[in-house]
Amino acid sequence: MKRLLVIGAAALLSACGGQVVHAPAPIGDLVKPGTPPWLTVTGGEDKLEVRGLDHKLLLEPAPELATAVQSQLGTQVLPSYFQGLVVTCSSLATTLHVDEKKAPGELQLEMSLHCGIWARGFDADHDYKVHVSTAVSDGASDQGYAQALPVLLANGANDVAARLRGDLQKFANTPR
Repeated sequence: MKRLLVIGAAALLSACGGQVVHAPAPIGDLVKPGTPPWLTVTGGEDKLEVRGLDHKLLLEPAPELATAVQSQLGTQVLPSYFQGLVVTCSSLATTLHVDEKKAPGELQLEMSLHCGIWARGFDADHDYKVHVSTAVSDGASDQGYAQALPVLLANGANDVAARLRGDLQKFANTPR
């Protein structure tokens, strides 16, 4: 009998502190038609946990993160294209974090990816890592965090694209 009471109490206690909130995070506005076929991005989680909150918040981006990042990078790097260029990015990883004590209304994103660049008989591998943040609307509500995700992804892709353009410039200036 005591054993049943202990098991029941443990179940009640674990249920009290285990609130998990799922929030849809539409990022379709980041996907633009005409993404260049010579640039691909793979990886990324299908659910992103916002760390640092007093409850577990899982953002569920739609479409996939890789699709949005690929579209953003492709659009921004398109002017740097030259014949024979292929860029393959993999291992897309993201971390979302809130520091409730210092900045509860600010969401931070760390994004990293590994890109292989093939051009003119040469290849190179580069790891890109960016850290961006943005204010959260709606008083730091769960939906406010979901609405901040597209802004963070666009800003993170901007930073990666700037570095990628610099690396592509080195290949563009290499004689054949």
